[in-house]
Amino acid sequence: MIDQAEDTSPPADRKRIISRLAGFATLDPAEIERLLTFEGPKSEFVRGDIIRSEGERELYLLLDGWAASAVVLADGSRQLITANLPGDILGLPALAMEEPIDTVVALTPVKVIHISQPQLGELFAHSPRLAAIMFLISQEERSLLMERLALTGQASALTSLAALILRLYERNGQVDDAPTASFFMPLTQRELGELIGVSSVHTNSLIKKLRNEGVVSIKNRMLTIEDKPRLIEIAGISPWRRSRPSWLPGL
Repeated sequence: MIDQAEDTSPPADRKRIISRLAGFATLDPAEIERLLTFEGPKSEFVRGDIIRSEGERELYLLLDGWAASAVVLADGSRQLITANLPGDILGLPALAMEEPIDTVVALTPVKVIHISQPQLGELFAHSPRLAAIMFLISQEERSLLMERLALTGQASALTSLAALILRLYERNGQVDDAPTASFFMPLTQRELGELIGVSSVHTNSLIKKLRNEGVVSIKNRMLTIEDKPRLIEIAGISPWRRSRPSWLPGL
């Protein structure tokens, strides 16, 4: 890990974070300004680094790169629970637990901003609309996790993988100015398998099937959706449509 004394993040990174929240409501200039100052020390991690260990209660804003929340079981085995992209706040579930059970790991080189718990409290006190949007994001993540758990328990592994790929594509569209059929997808076959509950060997055969049927292709960590209608058909899920709630607090 490398601690950063000053902010060297390019403006594009901040724009991606703002777009994560703006998906639920148009942000006021004052809210954007508050977001840009809602930060603490910055750190960089390399792939495989532990960003936050089990039992820790630190919060981080993921500025760039991919991370994941994982649970390490008593026998030492690891289960990835969620994949995190820029704009996600890492560690929020830990606030509800006296002893947090998840570990946050870097899946690529990442940049994060440390957020203090008092800062989060100030956001609820002085910017309730932003706090409400962050609440909506946490509920969105919960809904997507519920969907994936249902698919893992009841659907075929191929359907689960297709649904995961589709949701990752949609997530990338949130943080990319011009989403295309191709997107950066750094997850290994083992990591993809952990997310859908199958072995890396099984995942490899599933990817081959999707590739041989002309549905997707993966090269140099770039995933291309070759046949989106067919991918949606296999996934068996509806497009991800966010709400634009009218009940958000006033500015």
